[in-house]
Amino acid sequence: MTSLLEVSQTGWGLFFGRFHPVLVHLPIGMLLVAFVLEALSKNRRLAVLGAAVLPVLIFGAMSAVAACIAGYLLSLSGGYEEDALDLHMWLGIGVAVISVLLCVLRRYTIFKKGWLYLSGAMVVLLSAAGHYGGTLTHGDDYLTAALPVGKKKAAAAALTGPTEEIKVYDQLVRPVLEQKCYGCHNAQKLKGGLRLDGMKHILEGGENGPVLKDSLPEMSELYKRLILSEDDDKRMPPKGKPQLTPQQVEIIYWWIAQGASPAATVKDLHKSPRIQLVLESLQPSRGGEANPFIPEAEASAPTEKAVAELEAIGVKVMPVAAQSGYVMINAINATAFGNREAELLLSLKSNIAWLKLSNTQVGDSALATIAKLPHLTRLHLENTAVTDAGLQALAASKTLMYLNLVGTKVTGKGLQALQQNKALQEVYVYKSAVTPAEVAALKKSMPRVKVDTGGYHMPVLATDTMVYRREKKS
Repeated sequence: MTSLLEVSQTGWGLFFGRFHPVLVHLPIGMLLVAFVLEALSKNRRLAVLGAAVLPVLIFGAMSAVAACIAGYLLSLSGGYEEDALDLHMWLGIGVAVISVLLCVLRRYTIFKKGWLYLSGAMVVLLSAAGHYGGTLTHGDDYLTAALPVGKKKAAAAALTGPTEEIKVYDQLVRPVLEQKCYGCHNAQKLKGGLRLDGMKHILEGGENGPVLKDSLPEMSELYKRLILSEDDDKRMPPKGKPQLTPQQVEIIYWWIAQGASPAATVKDLHKSPRIQLVLESLQPSRGGEANPFIPEAEASAPTEKAVAELEAIGVKVMPVAAQSGYVMINAINATAFGNREAELLLSLKSNIAWLKLSNTQVGDSALATIAKLPHLTRLHLENTAVTDAGLQALAASKTLMYLNLVGTKVTGKGLQALQQNKALQEVYVYKSAVTPAEVAALKKSMPRVKVDTGGYHMPVLATDTMVYRREKKS
């Protein structure tokens, strides 16, 4: 014969158990209404309200019993801390028992003088049961975590200072898990037997084994479930819950790929160009001054449609900073991105601050489109087909501060056209067609601009060099 536990975990029991969050709100509302009506009916002018108390009370008692049954079935599916679950369960049963008892006492006018006191005790139990139910579902700090002071301010302050000194787990990974994962994977609620509120628990894994595979994000459940389809039952966070931003997913991937160290700082780990952009976006200020590469004027959030069109062809769209409407566009996974695709950028022209088109198929005509972006401050064109002719379009830009032309065919003549650009501060021309003589001329004509030619060489130190001499034999 099938046990109740088996039915709850896989069949109709689990189905009915999941109605508990729906049913539990009925007794909360109805029993509180009955209490209020009874209290108001003590006033002679409102005595007529007393007639409604019993019907409301009966409905509340029935829904309390139904909520208890559904809650019990749901609890059998597992994933909850036992002590907190037991306390919530017995408080709920207490509410149901007292509400039924109140129905009987009210119907037969027994214990009339003490009825209000007993109903008051029921309200106290009801409040306590609701509190512990919320704790099971969302964690014990669900309300305090939303306070505009304390934790959030501390989290914001935690990212001040040099990026290289940021502790990857403590300051980047753990806040993401706290915001998006602790609600279902904490000491009170153990979905899948997994806790994520601490490195020790992450390493222990859950019912299905470890959630981290050594330096293999694609094999680690902690990352794999973040990128499943929204309709997949195994996706985390589940559909309908607040999802991780693209930046947060990148951070989790990078952290796991670099060994999931609990103590490493940013400077200890290898940084790809992609994660470097993410890290830059997390530092809206440096040394108390505004990041010069983020426009000062505010921007409204980009439209979902415009973002979706770019992401559909493999382009990443991410905010340049928290609470900012400006975005960075990165085509690192869209190497086929060319002049035609560049037209899609115009739908986000009021939002694009950083644009990375390295190793794509863009050419001079794309630069004519890019020149229409009114807030662009950083532009990466490494290893693309742009030439001097395309640079003419960028000459009128009033915001472009950083331009990377490494591995292109541009010459010093084309760069001279950028003299009109008064905002330009950095130009990178390593492995381009710019000659040393042209670099020297540029530095004279544009003294405010740093012209970086790459090809760095470390000086040889005498203490690092050993010279071997072969002795002549006499």
